[in-house]
Amino acid sequence: MIAGHLLEMGVRQGDCVLYTSLVKPMTVAFYLGILYAGCTAVHIDRFSTEENALAICEETEAVLFLTDMRLQKHPDGCRVVSMKELWQKECAVLPAECADPDPETVAEMIFTSGTTGKPKGVMLSTRAVNSILTHTREGVGITQDDVVLLPLPLQHSLGLRVLRASLSAGACVVLQNGFAFAGDVEKNLNLWNCTGLAAVPASMELLRSQMKERYYDILGRFRFIEVGAGALTPEQRKRLAARLPHTRITNTWGSSETGGALFTVVRDVVKSERTLSTIGKPLPDIEIAVLDRDGNPMKSDRQHPGRLALRGEMIMSGYCGRPDLTAEALRGGWLVTGDMVYTDEDGYVYMLGRADDLINVGGEKVSPIEIENIASEYPGMKECACIGVKDEKMGLGQIPVLFIVTEGAADEQDLIRYLSLHIERIKLPQRYISVDAILRNKMQKIDRRALKKLYEENYQDGEM
Repeated sequence: MIAGHLLEMGVRQGDCVLYTSLVKPMTVAFYLGILYAGCTAVHIDRFSTEENALAICEETEAVLFLTDMRLQKHPDGCRVVSMKELWQKECAVLPAECADPDPETVAEMIFTSGTTGKPKGVMLSTRAVNSILTHTREGVGITQDDVVLLPLPLQHSLGLRVLRASLSAGACVVLQNGFAFAGDVEKNLNLWNCTGLAAVPASMELLRSQMKERYYDILGRFRFIEVGAGALTPEQRKRLAARLPHTRITNTWGSSETGGALFTVVRDVVKSERTLSTIGKPLPDIEIAVLDRDGNPMKSDRQHPGRLALRGEMIMSGYCGRPDLTAEALRGGWLVTGDMVYTDEDGYVYMLGRADDLINVGGEKVSPIEIENIASEYPGMKECACIGVKDEKMGLGQIPVLFIVTEGAADEQDLIRYLSLHIERIKLPQRYISVDAILRNKMQKIDRRALKKLYEENYQDGEM
């Protein structure tokens, strides 16, 4: 029906069509209808500002914007149509059976701010979309018998790929509007007999705080849980593996540019302290490499990390209208990321952090993630986040600062003693700042830029 409406309006194959992504079945129908008509689906965040939406409209040269946003200004050369009205309208034109699109045709665009703050349009070809959904289906283990509870935004890479993978497997998808209320998870689990759940690490902790002693009993009813958009801490992995022995928990590393690419089956990696903090292994048809400063493949280990690069059919075609960024990211068939990693002899990949987030302590590159993983195992630690700030006293470049959220008042001296036993002296945080909650972005990842700004505005002068 949606594809028929697009044909009625004169939209042609290859045209870009924007639509506001809501957590509703209607959104899924619009998304699939746009693809069925041979158009490029451009996902717009439901919380997007008018300025941002119009900028994307101009950047993509879209011919149609399906939305119920109240726009003060209509974009030039782009028709704006109400999704609600179109959804209720009868369709007089039925499209012929959809022809197989060219594998290299851009099927959709996901706009992400990344680390620069300026939105980037990640262009995914039909080939890439098919590869991404296959990886998620195989890496997570989704089957046609599953009923997948999806409480994630559908304009984000994680929510989209779980949706695609579930539909392609023939599974049923239950949409839920976020994790704000744990009761919704239990209600949908009971109502629909859900067998799978997609989540992010912070949401898992939110559910634990709300469900309390019933947390493991409720989550233990799922056959599988995929956790993406961030790594579970070693402490989370240990707890989940021990208390949910019959639930397959997969922690996935991925990006808008690649979809899910590295998969960690939690129960397999908790058997060894060495593998406990891995971000996973690639599937057989995904190639990875660790690159040195000159962009050449290198043999890596913990003392010699490099940039993570990936190659395969799942990688993006480029950034819309940004040939400079595309040339920087895509080199010789490889997608070069900003993530500093190393690998072990078993093929597991370990993350030290974004290149820009590594802390330069007297020339030593210190991983904030390593500090966070160790601190997260301190008794009473609910969550923490580490950043690097300028060393005003010793002139060593930077010092690590640890933001902490604890159960009850923090005993800083006891925490320092604990960390001193588990981490090298040079990596020890030089300041500990107790906060009510760790600042996070929309997908509940630690927002280090926001934390640095918070530090500069409130703590840089030494006052707590």
